[in-house]
Amino acid sequence: MTWFKLTKSASNTVIASLDNILPIVTVAEVLANTNHANPTKTVSATSFVRGFTWEDVTGYDDEDTEKWTPQGITTSADALDVGVYETKKVILIDWYNSGDTGLGVRLSFIDHTASGAASYRNALLVEPYTDSSGNANFKAVNVHGGGIAWYGHLLYVVDTDNGIRVFDLDHIYKVTGGDGIGRQSATDYEAYNYAYVVPQTFSYKAATLASPMRWSFVALDRTTTPDSIVVGEYAADDTVPASRLVRFSIDATTRLLTATSNVATATWAYEVDILRMQGAVSINGTFYISRSNGASTNGDLITWVPGNVVNIHTGALGIGCEDLSYSRDANELWSLTEHPGTRFFYAVKATAF
Repeated sequence: MTWFKLTKSASNTVIASLDNILPIVTVAEVLANTNHANPTKTVSATSFVRGFTWEDVTGYDDEDTEKWTPQGITTSADALDVGVYETKKVILIDWYNSGDTGLGVRLSFIDHTASGAASYRNALLVEPYTDSSGNANFKAVNVHGGGIAWYGHLLYVVDTDNGIRVFDLDHIYKVTGGDGIGRQSATDYEAYNYAYVVPQTFSYKAATLASPMRWSFVALDRTTTPDSIVVGEYAADDTVPASRLVRFSIDATTRLLTATSNVATATWAYEVDILRMQGAVSINGTFYISRSNGASTNGDLITWVPGNVVNIHTGALGIGCEDLSYSRDANELWSLTEHPGTRFFYAVKATAF
């Protein structure tokens, strides 16, 4: 596993400049200003606990839009072991711009503190930079964003061909309305009509491999000592090499990957050779893997203990299943589905598998 390495970049110094220009808001403040409803939804999934869909009203439709596609999921139980963040139970879901218009990746902040109810606000992930005029600016982040993991104030987002990008939830900015992106004037910054942006603070660049890793999804594991993340890769067919899972330790104090001279080295790796993996979490040594089966068939949940054969729970997940996240306080697996018209996020009981 020593050839799986991630090198941390320097922290983005433009964030300090933006701090002096734009209002900084907390996650709780974003949630206090949710502007879309998440209606409850019963999902065809084994040991279903609760589920929600997206707002679909006149003039606004996240349930059916083909402009954005949801991919990754993480919760406040990942962020903090107590399961709440700034007094709220929170789900974060990222969407890539599938309309091919360069809008990047947006992030849904979902408040489900109240039992059986949820509402959300969408924000834009951005990368700060210094523009040609020397001004602090930001741009959209054009990646697939196939998986996300929230740890403390940091949000880890996979970058398929490059590794992982990390965003700072302690520096969420309130921006002005408008359909531009970045700096429009000294005090006017826009984000494609989103009211909030979350800046990238640094990245982890993957080492070059003879058989390049596809950084398709990521999840936090709080059941290891120390805590760790599991990353994996999607494979649509019997490619060479077969799909892999890789683990990196993570520091609970700094919230960074455990590293020597800014280089994090995997502590474990395995060629699992499971097609169409969309997400994977590890709980006390057992892996739970989501596998998609197209746009009209329920997905599978695969459980596996290294050294043993896999156990396939056929059709246990929703149609078009994607990423996974484990909520230890409730012993629930959260997942989501991506296809327009059958687009939900939901929890199942982990102990049922």
